[in-house]
Amino acid sequence: MNLLSPQLKAVRHSALGLCLALGLLGAGAQVATAQQAPSNQPSERAANDLAKIQPLIDGQDWNGVVELMQTILRYAAPNSFDQALANDILSKAYLQLGDYATSLPPLELAYNLGATNSFFDEKSQLERLYLLAQLYYQEASTVKVPSTQAEYLTKAIERIEQWISLQDEPSQDGRMFYISLLYNQATRNPENIDMAFLKKAQEQCYLALNSELAPKESLYLILIATLQQEGDFKRTTEYLELLAKQYPTKATYWQQLFATYSNLSVEAKRPEESESYSLRAILTLERAQALGFMNTPKDNYNLVGIYFNIGQFGKATDLLHAGLRSGAIEPDIKKWELLAYSFLQVNRELTAIEVLKEAIQAFPESGQLDNQIAQIYYSLNQSEQSYRYLNSALAKGGLDNIGAVHYFKAYICFELQKFDEALVAINLAAELQRPENPQLPGLRQAIQDAIINREAATQAL
Repeated sequence: MNLLSPQLKAVRHSALGLCLALGLLGAGAQVATAQQAPSNQPSERAANDLAKIQPLIDGQDWNGVVELMQTILRYAAPNSFDQALANDILSKAYLQLGDYATSLPPLELAYNLGATNSFFDEKSQLERLYLLAQLYYQEASTVKVPSTQAEYLTKAIERIEQWISLQDEPSQDGRMFYISLLYNQATRNPENIDMAFLKKAQEQCYLALNSELAPKESLYLILIATLQQEGDFKRTTEYLELLAKQYPTKATYWQQLFATYSNLSVEAKRPEESESYSLRAILTLERAQALGFMNTPKDNYNLVGIYFNIGQFGKATDLLHAGLRSGAIEPDIKKWELLAYSFLQVNRELTAIEVLKEAIQAFPESGQLDNQIAQIYYSLNQSEQSYRYLNSALAKGGLDNIGAVHYFKAYICFELQKFDEALVAINLAAELQRPENPQLPGLRQAIQDAIINREAATQAL
């Protein structure tokens, strides 16, 4: 929780001067006598003491101001203007010292005395209410005890609601502060969102949107946050689209919009709905890239993945191939294998082979790529080429299932009548392949029989 209004620091520096000006004005004006009813003028004794405050202000001696106000409070009559004014100045002095927590009780007392006795004008009372709300929120953002944090937030909300109720048209900043308080109260415990406060914050967002000609960006952000907490991602995209349009140079909105459309695509129950959200995700990413955003290798690969998901294999394959070549997509063996597989799906076996050979240039020590080339060559009835790349694969190593590769070599060698080599390969396959291929015993027997027949034919010559 770190949404302290930026106005608090400004209030800290300006409120004291405002209040002191009020005190000094009273000190030079008519003073109240003991026989007079409560008024908005200091007593004669308080006026004399207030006359000592200017040198303290000039020297920024805030501790001196505190001591002077405490002196006045020791003799100030209960419910008197002296008591209200001294507490008000005391609270502002504590603000200057950065002691927010200590400034709260005297500020509360000053406000309450002013409200009961009409000591202060309406404008200054509204300023006290607003400052109280800010200070309570400041304390809520610093304390670690959850119950105390909740108490401070509750008081902050009460004070800002009181502030709003006393005005016909609250300021945009004040309404935004109120919304921030409601949202922070709702999400104070992330594991247990207070949906009542969340809904209240959302309602205030809509009210602000309908009443303000130029709503603040932060207003949309909190509204989006409430919608996300509710799981209303469809409406979330509406406001993210608006933010992306209004602030096209902010990459974060493009990223959030893309991620939301992608999630909606995954969660959609109907295929046509899923495809619709996928297309929106694609358009979002391409719009962002046209502005120079979301051009990382991960973003580029995500785009490829979405094209694959909606069945646009040609487009996906072209993007993947171009990205791997240029480095726009981070090259790794799995991505090159996916590219080769994509060409195989459209019966472009020779292109798949060329892709794998291109990958070998980047990963010369990986036998897995050679193994895949061998399998494609075999599908094209080019057993000699398959045999060549199988040997290369076994020599390099790094194979996913070395036993299966030995079995494949045994089969190829048997076809090429390299029976001795086939026997070595089939025995290695039997030793290494787990679980054992059920066809292995039959192939081994066929190889052994071929060797016997070959030797018998040799002896017959």
